[in-house]
Amino acid sequence: MKRFCKFFAVCSILLLPLIFSSCASTDWSNVDLLEPGDYIGQYDESMTPENSCVILFFFMDNDYATFRQINSDFPEDIQHFEYKKALFKPQYTIFKPCKPGSRYMLTDFKGSNYSGNFHTTWEMEFSPKQKYFVIDVPKEPGIYAYTTTSGNDIIWGLKVAEFAHYGNVFQIIPDGKDAKTTYKHAVELFAKHYAHTPWYDAFLEKREKMMGKK
Repeated sequence: MKRFCKFFAVCSILLLPLIFSSCASTDWSNVDLLEPGDYIGQYDESMTPENSCVILFFFMDNDYATFRQINSDFPEDIQHFEYKKALFKPQYTIFKPCKPGSRYMLTDFKGSNYSGNFHTTWEMEFSPKQKYFVIDVPKEPGIYAYTTTSGNDIIWGLKVAEFAHYGNVFQIIPDGKDAKTTYKHAVELFAKHYAHTPWYDAFLEKREKMMGKK
């Protein structure tokens, strides 16, 4: 056991420079270095930062999640996300462009979580009439980062009962430390989805603005 621990520690020390050098080697401000985003061709490209919204948030420990547009004043829209759990890769949900003033609700999701000796799994569905886990999209176009009303980005297991009575669980992150963290760490995934589109340029512009705020 001691030999294994020693071996693991040595491997960890050797791997850390590779991990951080890999992160540092990518210039996320230079879109020419990136492959085209995988959202290209999957949304109406007339929806731009000048007339539409993109929302993002940290969403832990889920395997998949589906959000449906439930405001009757807007067309139906379904946004489905599948998550790959990987070391050092936070789970961010990044919407395809949506209409300002629309409203999305988490209607089904599945995931699992280990906490000590306990393994919790969940697979849940909600009717739009229940109005649980609702995201109100701002009326002004742009990019917005959200968190939950409690500041806890884990919605699973017993937390569902705790959150369900809130209805409007998600709220925009105020400018400050938490916003900086989100815009800093979501850039890689945002680039994966939106590189070589106006949305990526708008994200970098907002990220730079957030980084300059105290």
